[in-house]
Amino acid sequence: MAKLTIDGIEVEVQDGINVIEAAKAADVHVPHFCYHPSLSIVGQCRMCLVEVEGMPKLQAGCATPVKDGMKIHVWNEKVDKARKGQMEFLLINHPLDCPICDKAGECPLQDYSFNYGSVESRYGEVKRTYPGMDRTPIGPHVVQNMNRCIHCTRCIRFAAEITGTGELAFFKRGASTEVGVFAGTPLDNWMSACVTDVCPTGALTTREFRFESRVWNLDSAASVCNGCDVGCNIFIGYRQGQVFRYRPRVNPDVNDHWLCDYGRFSYERYDTDRVVVPKVRTDDDYLGISTWNEALDAIDGAIRKGGRIGVIASAQQTNEEAAALKKLFGDQLGAQIGVMVDSIGPIKMKSRTEWILGTQAAPNFRGVEAAIGQTGLSVLHLMEQGAGGVDVLYICDADFSERTKDPRWWPTCGRRSSSSSSRGTPTTRSTTSPTSSSPAPSWRRRKGPSPTCREPSRRSTRPTRRRDRR
Repeated sequence: MAKLTIDGIEVEVQDGINVIEAAKAADVHVPHFCYHPSLSIVGQCRMCLVEVEGMPKLQAGCATPVKDGMKIHVWNEKVDKARKGQMEFLLINHPLDCPICDKAGECPLQDYSFNYGSVESRYGEVKRTYPGMDRTPIGPHVVQNMNRCIHCTRCIRFAAEITGTGELAFFKRGASTEVGVFAGTPLDNWMSACVTDVCPTGALTTREFRFESRVWNLDSAASVCNGCDVGCNIFIGYRQGQVFRYRPRVNPDVNDHWLCDYGRFSYERYDTDRVVVPKVRTDDDYLGISTWNEALDAIDGAIRKGGRIGVIASAQQTNEEAAALKKLFGDQLGAQIGVMVDSIGPIKMKSRTEWILGTQAAPNFRGVEAAIGQTGLSVLHLMEQGAGGVDVLYICDADFSERTKDPRWWPTCGRRSSSSSSRGTPTTRSTTSPTSSSPAPSWRRRKGPSPTCREPSRRSTRPTRRRDRR
């Protein structure tokens, strides 16, 4: 361990880490653009300059390891002057796009410009621009605006060091240097949208979120991605019950700073009309809107009439929900409960130290399976062979499998309730009594278990985008 002083604050940190990370122990922020804790160090933005006593010149905080006895000044007149000079160079050619830029509100360049930028520019020449590169799709999810780029190389290093696909590189030289993709090689890896997270400006944005909402109008909730069983940590951006985006939440042991495209855009599955009122199917096979009392009476009647009750649980349920389901149906009603999950991918995710594989299309299959125990109901057998011998079938999640979207298997399960097509909708399907459906509460994120499979492999699926946005 090394004991050092940062802006008059004595801290003890791990010997050999850089100044930026050491300053966090003293709750001191060192401004930076090119540095990223999960990428290699290049030291080219020069915003992280600090003064180290005993060294004649300012040092790059990202590339300077700390050692015992160091005295470091992050904020003083000399450092402040250097940062203001660097910001002046960066802003010489940067366009004033903040009013229309999707990065506005969470842009480091915007924040540092407020702290270190000058109201007036001394630059009187024509700004450097990149004609035709202000809204260029460089992949299925990423749109580039080269005029906003500050050449920090974060995106280039991500594609080279994390995904290993290397689609991005510097082209040309000097003032004409630009970031782009190689000819015939679009940015189409399984974590391509992560470049928009590491980009410190609005040079790279996602098509799906482009011009959808200002970030300060969104509420944010910490959650866990329910796209697969890896359990990536995320932030959900939402407003008035509508989900607008997923962003990665740092967890070094699971997904570090990253999020795969499959999980990032899986929120689009909720852009559908949901069942908001209960419906009951009558004896003449008419599915009509009912009151809550009528729907609950229909469910109660179906359960009381039926002899054998089957329940299909959902791998999207939490452990607590699965335990409550087991207590109600298994222990009190003697029902048989089953759960299934679709196989996917595998989807590869990079933690800080290793690769993790996601092989199941739901986050908590193992947790739900452990909670309900062995009850004898095979969901796969029921889907393939039919619901013979089951008088009442209660389905917790109408979309518990991709096969539920295939109408060919529904007739085997008895009478179909066509209204219950939204995820999370509790449904009863009975071969002897009317069928009812009722709306579920607002969707809640399901927390998944820790991953168990850690082998590198490449993803083979991607969710469909709502539409292409230019």
